[in-house]
Amino acid sequence: MNGNSNKYETKFGQLVLRNGPENNFYWTGYSNSHNAIFADKIPVYIFTKDKNISNQTIDFVQTIVSDINAYLATAILFIKQTLSEEKEKYNIREDKFDFLSSDPDCLPVDLPELTFWEDSNEWMIRFAEGKFRICDPLGIGVTFSFNKPISVDNLEDIEFIE
Repeated sequence: MNGNSNKYETKFGQLVLRNGPENNFYWTGYSNSHNAIFADKIPVYIFTKDKNISNQTIDFVQTIVSDINAYLATAILFIKQTLSEEKEKYNIREDKFDFLSSDPDCLPVDLPELTFWEDSNEWMIRFAEGKFRICDPLGIGVTFSFNKPISVDNLEDIEFIE
């Protein structure tokens, strides 16, 4: 951490401390890594119990962000596979089936964000926009455990900090 305790310099850019819900905190920043899939910088959020981030958490986040293209591609493929296998559960209409193709250029989601939790091996890529009903109004998430996707998440009941 640098001299200003409200900022933290990482390998991918600066994080800024914010007050979160229920006396918790979160750090915000952007991945400066080259992103070959999406045009914009990717927001990064780290939720903590206090105003500090552990070295273990920072190392984990930096490892993920350094390989962001691979994780984005994995998340998109995981969404396509999961929604294809469980069309009824996720209420996928027939007119949207083309978005589930294995074509890597077909992007059924957009506006990714990375969310991490202090000292946790689980983290999420949230896509704020998508082609499916499940994506309204808050997007769709892919939760990872370390480097493996473990679930596609309907986020309609999640509270997000603006």
